[in-house]
Amino acid sequence: GIMKATFEDGPYHEVFDLVQWLLRQQDCPINPRLVQSTLVNCRAAYRLLDDQRTIVPISSTDDAKVINQALADLARAEFNGARAHLQAAAQHLTTGTAADSIRESMQAVESVARVLGDSKTLSGALQKLKSKKTLHPALEQGFKNIYGFTSDEQGIRHPLLDDGTANVDEYDAMFMIGACSAFVSYLINRSR
Repeated sequence: GIMKATFEDGPYHEVFDLVQWLLRQQDCPINPRLVQSTLVNCRAAYRLLDDQRTIVPISSTDDAKVINQALADLARAEFNGARAHLQAAAQHLTTGTAADSIRESMQAVESVARVLGDSKTLSGALQKLKSKKTLHPALEQGFKNIYGFTSDEQGIRHPLLDDGTANVDEYDAMFMIGACSAFVSYLINRSR
């Protein structure tokens, strides 16, 4: 009943949420390769990533590779939190909630940096990584600036004040998930 109604009359993001939920079940009743080929054949701007369990909007195959690599790099137990943040960023991007996607993308990086830098704050973690020669000072500063953007823009990391929506869109969120995915992989691989 409910599944049929969702597939027949639900908005696309509810259909994707349902398909993604089904793909993540132990006894998955649908073939992930069929879902992937349907997305490709229909020229949908979405692909299955994360061992074919997460539906992610992409603007290019390069974006898909970067996000997929980050999810693979986050497979170790100490990065479970960061992995969950990156998966949530993808899901928010699919549902069109750009500010939430940006916040989750940034929290994935923050989580990885704090684990690798052994610090309770992002800036402290980046400082420690820089002192270990794991992070170039220019990259540290660049990422602090990106973090500053997410902190300054109301509705991403802080509550909305005057306006009812954050001043970000899907393009901002797509950039952030790609940039944060690349930075996560860079930090993990650089620290090995």
